[in-house]
Amino acid sequence: MGITSEASHIIGLTGLPSVGKGEVACALAGLAAKRGWRLASISFSDQIKDEAQSRGIPEKAFTREILSRIGTELRAKEGPGVLAARIAGKIEAWPGKKRPEVFVCDGVRHPGEVEALRAAFGKRFILVAVEAEPREIVRRLIARRRPDESPEAMRSEEGAIRLLEQELTGAPGKNAPNVGDCIRLADVRIANHGTLEDLRRAVGKFFGALVAAKAE
Repeated sequence: MGITSEASHIIGLTGLPSVGKGEVACALAGLAAKRGWRLASISFSDQIKDEAQSRGIPEKAFTREILSRIGTELRAKEGPGVLAARIAGKIEAWPGKKRPEVFVCDGVRHPGEVEALRAAFGKRFILVAVEAEPREIVRRLIARRRPDESPEAMRSEEGAIRLLEQELTGAPGKNAPNVGDCIRLADVRIANHGTLEDLRRAVGKFFGALVAAKAE
């Protein structure tokens, strides 16, 4: 499978929960708009949520554990790149006249998804890993209190650390999320160790390189 438009770039975002992937996506959207580019964001978690709803699970019942379990089941049944394949299909089906210059695929969590997107889009796919200090991630994870977050992670720092370790290492099995392997496969790493402005500057540097590559 190959993307129809040679002009489009596909940016995958990977990293632990609360590391700042959403802020990176927002910064990219703002930079694209300033340049007059269209940008579309497609979330891996939305693919799992769609599957959950098709199984009769109401949105108010979503937790990270439920969604991770469904994602793991899908990878076991249909292959490790199943979610990426669904996203690639949506990008392929995008109307040509309205095709964005940039697609952001937020929430890459398994190396099979990286392989599938690279197979689909070749050099137009760029995997960006967002990184931060573990203790800072824990603080953000607990502070944001998302309704679909892990109840265990919300209860204590120890619970949040256990969640992050599981996401990072691929426990409990080969089809579970493995953010650590995704980070190792990244083309670009963006550090989120400082202020929001620091992060935006780092995203701006990356975006500038993307613009220069498109101009070649």
